[in-house]
Amino acid sequence: MIASLAPLRAEIDAIDDEIVALLGKRLSVVHRVAVVKMAEGLPAILPDRVEAVKALAAERGLDYGLDPVFMAALYQTIIDEACRVEEGIFAAGPQDAPRS
Repeated sequence: MIASLAPLRAEIDAIDDEIVALLGKRLSVVHRVAVVKMAEGLPAILPDRVEAVKALAAERGLDYGLDPVFMAALYQTIIDEACRVEEGIFAAGPQDAPRS
């Protein structure tokens, strides 16, 4: 490895750790959202909300110089995982839903 890259790579690794931790927090909230949706009789996937979240991410990304197409694609991946988690909770039923 080129020595001059080491501190920058360490910085990227630290940022990646933060991103992973934030994704974990986001999915923890998704668990709670699924419980509320089940209690309210809502479906696991709400297409209007999916589109709103992607649009908001694309818009917010502009403040950081991030390509809106990239942000929408990134958030589609994040949302796909959230939907997978919610559908799993729905399939398990409220008795097995997380209490956190």
